[in-house]
Amino acid sequence: MTATITTTPKLLREAVQLDGFATLPSGVLLAAFAGVLAEPLGIPAGVLLAAGLFFVAWGAGLLFLGYRPVINRRATIVVGIVNIVCAVDGFVVEVAGIGELTTLGSVLLIALSVVVLAIGALQVYAATRRTPA
Repeated sequence: MTATITTTPKLLREAVQLDGFATLPSGVLLAAFAGVLAEPLGIPAGVLLAAGLFFVAWGAGLLFLGYRPVINRRATIVVGIVNIVCAVDGFVVEVAGIGELTTLGSVLLIALSVVVLAIGALQVYAATRRTPA
């Protein structure tokens, strides 16, 4: 009888942890400075606060997932798809002219959307690639 050892590939673990380590502190800063950032970005303080609090919870969940002994590949695919959808949503908001973003707000939204798209794609790739036995 042989035992099967299930492990998590390094790239998969790092893709999830990277997202958590980027998202959680970003959420803390966004929530803490929502009132200060509202005018320069052209985004209402309440929206920034809500987004920041969501990022704190999402980032904590990602870190929980990223430090599990074995990371669930399906969960990582879902996380990656959520990131990709959020990135596309950011592009749509900018292209459609939704809201009254300032130039700084637009540049930040596009830059964050590019980064989130890349992280989401990395997560889906890492979760679906075949690893040697």
